[in-house]
Amino acid sequence: MTSDKSPLRKLQLLELKILVELKRICEENNIQYFLMGGTLLGAVRHKGFIPWDDDIDIGMIRSEYNKFLNICKTELSQDYFLQTYSTDSTYGNTFAKIRLNGTEFRDDVYSGVLAHKGIFIDVFPFDHTSSNRWLRSLHKFILAEYTAACRIKYGYNFNYSNINKFLLGQLTRIYDNQQLMRLVDYIFQIYNNKGSDYYINGSLHCYPSDIFDGFSVLEFEGIEFPVPMGYKKYLECAYGDYMQLPPVSERIVHMSSTPDFGLYSDDDSLGGEMHQMNIVNSIRDGLCKQ
Repeated sequence: MTSDKSPLRKLQLLELKILVELKRICEENNIQYFLMGGTLLGAVRHKGFIPWDDDIDIGMIRSEYNKFLNICKTELSQDYFLQTYSTDSTYGNTFAKIRLNGTEFRDDVYSGVLAHKGIFIDVFPFDHTSSNRWLRSLHKFILAEYTAACRIKYGYNFNYSNINKFLLGQLTRIYDNQQLMRLVDYIFQIYNNKGSDYYINGSLHCYPSDIFDGFSVLEFEGIEFPVPMGYKKYLECAYGDYMQLPPVSERIVHMSSTPDFGLYSDDDSLGGEMHQMNIVNSIRDGLCKQ
């Protein structure tokens, strides 16, 4: 269990602050979102963060994701920055991040590259992929190669071999950065108008589409958030026996150094702010259920 005053716990609480802002925007504008990845696993297994986890992952079906990006242009609080390849020319991912202004999350991968390095949560669009196993694998392979090419073109410090860097660099040399990102975005979406039994997201995991036929809620850090109705099937696809804790040696915190908490460095102010957030959200959740 992490200490309430540990850097990891402070990071988790600030990420929760960002998530509550996303929750506000989505609820006020009828946008469907859901917990995914380790955040969903944490809600099921721990009713909050996995104790050694240091990020939050949110998913949206593509149509909801596009609506969210558009709404954020006018409704996202000035405390935050919506980072996409359109809003930050140094950002080479096809999913979005919401970053907390006045903070810095140091990551060796983006060292010296990203313009905005604030503490963040990830927001992934989910797109259809082929129902055919072989075509689905081909779609995933092409996306993996082009995603790697984006990282190389943007100068990110991923551990690719020199030969891979050369070959992928040659593959994309005819595109500028924005053209390449738009191409990858297009490839993600090529099955969206065809209908299929599977979804794929920016982490390149594929899931049966019936997982997302409806939504329920689960508690995460004392606040209720939406989850896919088929969340158990999702977690089995992603993690296998998801209730089994990993060995202690695999319970790794990924942050390479202590973040710069900026205006939120003071433990008392952070604790007070999170307490106020919980009160506000308890009232909102109560009103929604009346």
